[in-house]
Amino acid sequence: MEEAAGAGLLPQQLERWAAAGIIDAHQASRIRVAEHAQQDEPPERRLPLVAEVLGYLGAIIAITAIGVVTHQSWKHVPPSAEMIVAGILAIGLLASGAAVRAGSEPALARLRGVLWLLGTASAAGFVAVVTRRYLHLSGDNVALCAEGAWLACAVPLWWRARSALQQAAVFGGAIALVVTCLERIDPHVGSFGFGLALWVLAGAWAIAVYLGYLTPRTMGVLLSSGGLQIGAIVAMDGVDSVLGSVIAVVTVAGLLAAGVVSRRVLLTGIGAAGALYVIPDVAHEYLPGSVAAPLATAVVGLVLVGIALWLARLRRTA
Repeated sequence: MEEAAGAGLLPQQLERWAAAGIIDAHQASRIRVAEHAQQDEPPERRLPLVAEVLGYLGAIIAITAIGVVTHQSWKHVPPSAEMIVAGILAIGLLASGAAVRAGSEPALARLRGVLWLLGTASAAGFVAVVTRRYLHLSGDNVALCAEGAWLACAVPLWWRARSALQQAAVFGGAIALVVTCLERIDPHVGSFGFGLALWVLAGAWAIAVYLGYLTPRTMGVLLSSGGLQIGAIVAMDGVDSVLGSVIAVVTVAGLLAAGVVSRRVLLTGIGAAGALYVIPDVAHEYLPGSVAAPLATAVVGLVLVGIALWLARLRRTA
């Protein structure tokens, strides 16, 4: 009813705007044609959403069934059968994702991303089975090979789809590979080394996102800012706690400043969450037995309230 009433008022509005000189007759005609074309469009189909749900359900059922069968007969499964099952599962999921023609349908794009993510995990599992059961490699070497296979699948799939889920898969695989390499290089690297490595990787990721090399931008901002914050917090628990604390405080300040300057609530929120942990912990570590920790918490809270009010006023003004 409201759409019909709006359609009836449109010609009168166009005539009034044309008489007032706001638009000319040609523009009024184009607006009228465009509105009629939009009203004549068929309603959006629900098929993509149904296909997405059915795809999720089918993938879950298949993986669950294979897991149950493998668990029940694990001791009696020869290595060749285990390898074949893992390979078929990986190829099937990757091919199913490639067969999905997403087009402009977000539901089908999400379905393709989930299928490719499961296929990437299955490919990594296939390599793990081959290296463990056939090549008899050690645990660290198996992990390196599996993580390399994960990235070998995740990077081309992200390049093909440029989706948020595939970017997260690449970031997660890169983190796992860096951590395993650090353990191989120095088994006693400790929390500071792991945290610093994650912090450096997330920083490089943030630069690539800023320069436009990594898309979607929102997922890149989430991954890089979260990685910076988590890496800094992990580095605080290492042997060189002084340097770790400095990195953590600088990271919190940088995320808050970047969120305020760029007006990104996501960056501000991650920086705020880190500040609630980092600032009181640093105050308690270097000023034990004093009121510095609760006072620092109060100051952080007041600063966050001020930022929230500023963002709210800025949004209302916009």
